[in-house]
Amino acid sequence: MRTLARAGFVFIGLVHILIGVIALQINRGQGGEADQSGAIGSLASKPGGPFLLWAGFAGCAALALWMLSEAVFEARSEADSKKKLQEAGAAVGKAVVYGFLAFTFAVFASGGSKNSSQSASDFTAKLMAAPAGGVLLIAVGLAIIVSGAFYVYRGVTRKFMDDLQVPGNARTAVKWIGIIGYAAKGVVLAVVGILIIVAAATADPSKSSGLDGGLKTLGSQPYGVFLLAATAAGLICYGIYSMARARYGRF
Repeated sequence: MRTLARAGFVFIGLVHILIGVIALQINRGQGGEADQSGAIGSLASKPGGPFLLWAGFAGCAALALWMLSEAVFEARSEADSKKKLQEAGAAVGKAVVYGFLAFTFAVFASGGSKNSSQSASDFTAKLMAAPAGGVLLIAVGLAIIVSGAFYVYRGVTRKFMDDLQVPGNARTAVKWIGIIGYAAKGVVLAVVGILIIVAAATADPSKSSGLDGGLKTLGSQPYGVFLLAATAAGLICYGIYSMARARYGRF
């Protein structure tokens, strides 16, 4: 399970690298969907694609299970009840994210397809139609913005290094790649959260278009070409960091 969980970080890294590459292509005027579906779909079209997709499913599913075990066993060993809840909640949140990524790998491996942007808009529309749906959407958007700020905080303060056991000759490189990667991912998540709040405020679900929409929104701003290029490079750095975590992570 530990070996499969490490493989999960490799595939998470690969997905982020491909998202960054697709974002750079969009920045040059080419088409593409710069999110998990676009990245995994591009893997499906490569030689040996089905094998890679099923391997990605196995690795991400194992990582999700590993995080659930962290929530149960590691939190149980923590004496402070507040810290116990924080650690358990963070582990469960990661398990959900990794589980969703495993599901996306499985959909493509089975010959299906998935549009993350459309899924985000559909989810927004359904939530908007629910009682107090606008308030719920704003709460979701704020939670994603806070999550983005937390990524930036972990990057700037180098807290992510606590997850690693890196030998001295690689430590500096991993540290700087992680700082850039965490900051870039945090910025993108914050933009995604803002788009959800805008969708709620304008009662327009199409404005909530997930990661792809967040990156394209960055690209449409003044100096957007540079913003999108920098963010894409940062996501590639986050992907490289995730692969380094597969090797040096504390398990």
